[in-house]
Formats: sequence, C-alpha cells, structure tokens
Amino acid sequence: MTAAAFLLLKIEQAGPARAWLQEILRGELTTAEEIPREQRERRHACLNTAFTWQGLKALGLDEKSLQTFPYEFRQGMAGRAHVLGDTGPGAPEHWDFGGKRPGGPPPEDIHLLLMLYARSEDILRTMLSRQRERLVAQGFRELYCQRATHLREEKDGQIFFREHFGFRDSLSQPVIRGFMKPSRDSDEYDSPIAAGEFILGHENEYQEKPLSPSVPAALDPQARLGPAEAPDRKDLGLNGTYLVLRKLEQDVDGLQAFLEKNKALAPSGCGDDEKRKEWLKAKLLGRWPNGAALKPGQYEAPDLGAQPPSNAFRYAQEDEGGLGCPVTSHVRRTNPRDALAPTPDLSLKVSRRHRILRRGIAYDTSREEGGPPSSGRGLIFIALNANIGRQFEFIQQSWMNNEKTGRLYNEQDPVASGHDRGMMTLPAKPLRRCVMNLQSFVTMKGGGYFFLPGVKALEFLAHLTPLAARQDS
Repeated sequence: MTAAAFLLLKIEQAGPARAWLQEILRGELTTAEEIPREQRERRHACLNTAFTWQGLKALGLDEKSLQTFPYEFRQGMAGRAHVLGDTGPGAPEHWDFGGKRPGGPPPEDIHLLLMLYARSEDILRTMLSRQRERLVAQGFRELYCQRATHLREEKDGQIFFREHFGFRDSLSQPVIRGFMKPSRDSDEYDSPIAAGEFILGHENEYQEKPLSPSVPAALDPQARLGPAEAPDRKDLGLNGTYLVLRKLEQDVDGLQAFLEKNKALAPSGCGDDEKRKEWLKAKLLGRWPNGAALKPGQYEAPDLGAQPPSNAFRYAQEDEGGLGCPVTSHVRRTNPRDALAPTPDLSLKVSRRHRILRRGIAYDTSREEGGPPSSGRGLIFIALNANIGRQFEFIQQSWMNNEKTGRLYNEQDPVASGHDRGMMTLPAKPLRRCVMNLQSFVTMKGGGYFFLPGVKALEFLAHLTPLAARQDS
C-alpha cells in the first residue's frame, strides 16, 4: 500500500459507534486471515482500528475492566513524556495532537484511531470521503487527520521505501515464531522470536503469557471471548496487541547544514565533499543510505546491485569496537544485537526481549490539500508490542536516551533525541573523532497509545452492552 490516512476520532454516541464497528466487521476490516496470494495482490485498500483507554471507556467498558489494562496504556503517551524524553520543543505542550497545545485535540478526547491504507492517492481519497460521511452519521467526531505516502524507490525490480533523510526504511523486522517465515533463512542473524512479544495470549521470550486485559464473564453471554486466568472473567486481549503511534518531524535542511559544517570529520579516503557528508550521515544513523551495514574500513556504501541489504550481521563478531558502526549510532542503540555486556549470547537474549514490530511511512504536508499548518515533513512511526513498558518505552528510555552507552558518557541517540549541543564519539584509529554540537534533527509532534484488539475482541466491543444498561433492564 502506497498511501495512508490516520484519523483520530472522538466517540460522541456509543450506540451508533458500536453499530459502525459491527458494519466494518462484515468485510471492510483487514485481518490476519490467510487468503490466497493472488487475492492479496488484488487488494486495493486496508482498514484497521484501535482504541485509547479513554476510547474503551467511552464505548461503555466498565471501570474494573478498564483497570486491567497496563499502567502505561492507561496513563497515555503524553503522561509518559518524562519517560520517553519528550521535552523541550518535543514536549506535549507543542504537539499537533494528543498533547497539551491549545487548540490541538487533547489525549482525553482521542478515543479511536482509524487507519486507512490504499494502493493510490485516488483510492485513498475515495475511501476517506466515504468513511467520513459514515463517521459523522454514526456517533463520531473527527479531531485530526494525518495523510502519509511511502517514498518509493525501485531498483533492478526491487521496491524499497525511503524516509526524508534519504535512508532506506523498514529493513530490520523481527520474524514471529509460528506466524512468519524468514525471507532468507541463511541470512537471519537470530532465530524467530516468540509470538507473545507481539501478540497477547501467546508465550513470550520469558516463556510466559503477557498480562492481558479481561472483562466480567457476564458481559459476554454470546461467548465471543475465551476464558481469562481469573475466575468468572473473559480474556479481552487474546490475539490483540498495543499500538504506539508517533508523529516525528524531520529537519532535513538542518541535517544537511550540519553535515556541510562537519564534513571535515570524515577521513581523507572518502573522496569529495558529497562522499564525506554521506559517510558522516551514515555514522550518525548506523547504516549506509542504501541499507548496507557499516563495516570497518569502509569509505563509501558498497554497491548492492539487485540484492536487498543483508540484515545478517552481528556487532560483537564483526565490529566490537564500533570502527564500522559507532556504538552510539541510532541503529546500534535501538537494536544492539550481540553487543551488550557481558557476553554476546546473553546480549542476543536480552535484545530479543525488547524487540518491536516497527512500521514507518513518510508524510509531507506541502503535498496535501488542506493539510495541517505545521510539521512539514517527517515520519509516522508505528510500533506493535505486547508490553509497552518493556518494549517500546525501554528502547526509548534505556537505549536511545541513555547518556551512558558502551563505556561512553554524556551521549544520546545522535539522530532521534532532543539534543541541546550534544556529542557523539566516532571510534577510529589511531585517534577517535568527536562530533560536537548535535542538534535536534527529529522533533516529536504528536502521538498516543492504542489497543489493537483481535477480531473476537472487536466483535465483543461492537456488541457490548454496558453493565449499567444490563442492571437497568
């Protein structure tokens, strides 16, 4: 799918809203159901929906059931800004949505995320128009709409997606055990990861089932949900997950100006100025723009030809000191693989417990008709994980924003952290180099935490009769 629209909605009438859910369940909702490949290729659009904690409350879920959701989800992204490092220009006071900026939709009003994907802008436009007509009539109020479009690149028959800084995107994704097959078995740097890291109701890497929200059995007379661990409760989370949405503005001009100013840090072997800037940009991110892994002694990106970039590399085995991929680069921070102390094997085990399913799609408001007045270019970041605190928030707080990494101090993620004259060490022989006065190249502009229910759970919510209504009858 090439184009997307993310609608943030408020439920103003719970009854009609539940009727709309029943309608989309009859065929519009995109599910994980196995369908023949030729049918998948003919699919022109996809639709999914997810709820905030406030949204589940507005839909009619009782207070005791609401309290079975994890604390991070209940508090919401704006309430976790101190954990996520969303401060300064990226603080909730400046967000386009989900924060505290006057005039922007506050987190308590955002109830539902409607995600629309299409193969073309024309299809998306038609789809969006149709949904808007229905939503107004069925108890919803639209608070915000974010359009996005994949920046596609086709080379030798291969299609890649890029982001605005010029890097190929979505190259490293975990393989879910029992649900996905590795695309290239010999190139996988680790084995498939337990399904419970990403899907509720399944065993995770601790060989335990993640905590799952539940509802009173009396609320499910049609037996749509399976039993929960607690007596007289039903499992609302089974086959669902938690969705993290973040709107990240990218300062493309600022990054280019920074590279121009600091290109002298590149070794003489890089050649001309453009190659020097590309070398420095690759060091900041942790891969070459074409997706190839950074290796010691390289001055420019290797020619990949028709082959996609390999994801089969380990740092401790091939680049322990960071002479290729710096220890504090963005990619190495967010997925350290085998590089954590004390041993490579333990590091791989730890890394597997903090993976996320990541999806990104670029946005550019200058190309939109009637788009938001701010946040010109950037990335819509989506993460799927069964435990927001242990997975997404841990990566953000303990790996990206941690100032102590690999025996280095006073350094944060060089690309995605809110820097104020930050620094980064570039290991080199005989003397290391230091990048100084790093600025914020990525600024948080809005987001939220959502519950993405399984099909049975969505059917339950669509036919929910609140406890108060049951007692009155």
